[in-house]
Amino acid sequence: MADRVITIWSDPRWRVLFDVTRLDRVKPWQIKLVEILRALMEELGRIGIIDLSSCGVAAYSAATIHRMKTELLLKADRPRPVEDDLKKRIMIVPPPIDLPCMPEFMVVAMGELIQALREALSRPSRNNGDGEERALLAVFDVELDEFLVKLEERLDEFLEGLRRIFGDKEIIDVRSIFEGVDRLEAARRFILLLFAAARGDVELIEDEEHRLIAVKWNAQPRGAEGEN
Repeated sequence: MADRVITIWSDPRWRVLFDVTRLDRVKPWQIKLVEILRALMEELGRIGIIDLSSCGVAAYSAATIHRMKTELLLKADRPRPVEDDLKKRIMIVPPPIDLPCMPEFMVVAMGELIQALREALSRPSRNNGDGEERALLAVFDVELDEFLVKLEERLDEFLEGLRRIFGDKEIIDVRSIFEGVDRLEAARRFILLLFAAARGDVELIEDEEHRLIAVKWNAQPRGAEGEN
């Protein structure tokens, strides 16, 4: 009798009803409960076996599979919430946060340079009698097109005058470059200063603590360049 019982419960036709650990891995709609239960009842009636415990497990598994089918039907009929779409549309993405970095490695924005230039031009010029600094790039009496064509030549002249402004200093305030000149000359110097910084002859440094922009001299003398 024991051999017959084991053979009946392990039959592949209704094995899913007695292995409750597999219920969460089965696909409910692939299981034909009516056919399985009918075949099991016919087999039990044919061999005359009465096992209430095993029959209870089979009934529990069948009820669980039926509930899983019902849940899948309700889930398929459930409309997608409209609130999720609205939340995605009105969701605000915050802008990226600027990471802190050392002042000597900060990138100076063009707007900050322009603001520093405006502040320098808005202040009254100091007549200290230094005609050499006030005469820096005084030869710029050309139109804009000609100025751009001869930019390389003018840049060398600008660096020579800038070297005199630096003197023995390595770093100077950017405002000292624009003191004692008119607006047109200041604009030309500003453009040349940007080209000199792009070429690596000078370096623009921002001091956030004192809100100043300084210029550092990097260009080598022509004699030193020839030796290298």
